[in-house]
Amino acid sequence: MTLFLQVALILMSVQAADITFTLDPAAVEFTSFRSEEVVYIPGGASPFADGEPGLPGMGYSMVIPQGTYLESVEVEVLSKVTLQGFHNIAPVLSVPLNQPIPAVIPHSGSYTGGMFPAAAVIDINTGNKTGFRIASFNYVPFTWDPSTGILSVVTGAILTPVIAPDTDAPHLTLSDNQVKTAVSALESVVQNPEMLDAYAPEIVGGVDGAPWILIADESHLATLQPLLDLRATTHGSAFKSTQWIYDNYTGRDTQEQIRNYLIDGFENQGLVYALIVGDFGETTRVSGLKIGGTGPMNSVADLYYSDLDGSWDYDGDNIFGELNDELDYYSDIYVGRYSTDVTSRLSVMVDRTVAYETTAPAGDWQTTALLAGAFLWPPYSGAKICDSISVRIPASWTEHKLYETTASHPSNMIDLYNDGVSYSSPNGHGYQSGIYWYYNPPTDIISAGNYTGLTNNDVPTVFHSIACLAGNIENIASIAERLMFWPSGGAVAVMFNSNNGWGAPPNFGASEWLELYFAKVLFVDEQHEIGVTHAISKDEFKSNVSISMQTWVLQESNLLGDPALRFIAGQMGIEEEEGNPSVVSPVISVPSPNPVSSTCAVNYTMPVTGAATVVVYDISGRIAATVHQGLLGEGQGSLSFDASTLPSGCYSIVISSQTGSASAQMLVLR
Repeated sequence: MTLFLQVALILMSVQAADITFTLDPAAVEFTSFRSEEVVYIPGGASPFADGEPGLPGMGYSMVIPQGTYLESVEVEVLSKVTLQGFHNIAPVLSVPLNQPIPAVIPHSGSYTGGMFPAAAVIDINTGNKTGFRIASFNYVPFTWDPSTGILSVVTGAILTPVIAPDTDAPHLTLSDNQVKTAVSALESVVQNPEMLDAYAPEIVGGVDGAPWILIADESHLATLQPLLDLRATTHGSAFKSTQWIYDNYTGRDTQEQIRNYLIDGFENQGLVYALIVGDFGETTRVSGLKIGGTGPMNSVADLYYSDLDGSWDYDGDNIFGELNDELDYYSDIYVGRYSTDVTSRLSVMVDRTVAYETTAPAGDWQTTALLAGAFLWPPYSGAKICDSISVRIPASWTEHKLYETTASHPSNMIDLYNDGVSYSSPNGHGYQSGIYWYYNPPTDIISAGNYTGLTNNDVPTVFHSIACLAGNIENIASIAERLMFWPSGGAVAVMFNSNNGWGAPPNFGASEWLELYFAKVLFVDEQHEIGVTHAISKDEFKSNVSISMQTWVLQESNLLGDPALRFIAGQMGIEEEEGNPSVVSPVISVPSPNPVSSTCAVNYTMPVTGAATVVVYDISGRIAATVHQGLLGEGQGSLSFDASTLPSGCYSIVISSQTGSASAQMLVLR
């Protein structure tokens, strides 16, 4: 068969996979903000730049064949309605979490031009994720005439992806372990996971490199040895000193030498995970990203070591991570950092990580979460993202919800951490020194002013936050670093921002979207290796949502901790309730059929008869539909669900009961 015919057959098979978009006009919601309208549709977000009319769109992503790219998307409109009334659409607004909302919100020239948007399909992208080709686009079903206030919405359309050959696309040959790890991760990212095996990169046997690599100054080897020994048993490990890398790999600076070693390990030696040891300096790459009038970022972006495509300096100006440097933002390997050059601090991190996976005590702390929400721009609060995270957490967990009011805010955070919290999302105003409440006194949520009261060394926490600057590792020890090295207690992994977190009141901003995806991947998709969870939440956010300041947030969110660390709730044996190992959580299956076009069967298993709910959530964490609420009998059963009122897209279907909860993914395509 000729190459031309092979490509033709590939294109025919992909073009046949049309997406049928449907939207019930009754699902379009409006809220008021500064005398203008904010428009919402289930699972939607506005993909436009700041100042443009904030009409929402729906994101779609798919795995496509090797050697191809998404050239365009053809749209056939089947039905369209004009919404009643005069509509004055509010512009897209992005605000750093530590700055006030502008008194006057800028409006672009689109408010004095013709129909908006000019095209319904925008942000067409193709990228590489561990040898897989990932294509994505955003479809905006609205058209708006600013001069008349007439707003129309497409209620039915056929979206046809057009795939074309790409002679510059990389063709990688990877190990079976690399491909299997990527498939497991991508199953929750793309909307055609059934094609992952068919479109996978070629697999090669006989790879002799270690999947997990530790990079550090050679003087730290003895301190790191216990972790190396643990990973030798769980993954296969090796140590590479920075001195050895600098002697054996070229590059314009030490950072590029390390990255070139990682590229070689990824492409030729089966590399999956890398833990880099080093404080701010020769192992940290600083991003020079600018977006509009914002920037440069000038902050650490460890995505440089995870997204291994290109050089991160396409224009050759020695400024990395800019918009014109051709980043695709997909993680090829999973990277974490121990941010220290101090032996005693490194020893704390190593010992805590090893103990977490080998001698962690049993108890309710393993299924306890702490969500803290401060006012960001009163009355808009971090409680909004906390509530969306909460619906992702299993119903059987204990949740501490600490929310600020105009009268007061909680002050018992340290006591709760010391009692045992496995996951925490503190959402407030951030600085390098900590994360804070809006009102005085005191302002500390978790900060340099109270972290020394932590004594939870045997039950450490995994942290993730939207706060500004709390993960900035330059100059002084940030709160992220302090939580990792405080010997009496703190964190076993921290994912904070190295620069400003970004909101978009009254909607979710980019930082909130990323945090929501992290909770989804951890609790719903049950990706329990923290580095994989961290990276896949970025991958899924990138592929399924397009929003202002997204690329900034994807670069600034770094993982301090071992990327192969397994979250305590995902370690073997703890799923059973203490003292009653016969009680297990309910089980729910992927709907049949899946993808769903109208009616489907939802099969479940209940361990005991009892009250239960079966609820469908969209990607923003909102309830899209309730399948069942009431009594379910012990054993296997089936519920019928009509998905015809839901827009095309990805959903989570969750069953919750007194004994626990379970979830499955549902893809609606018509």
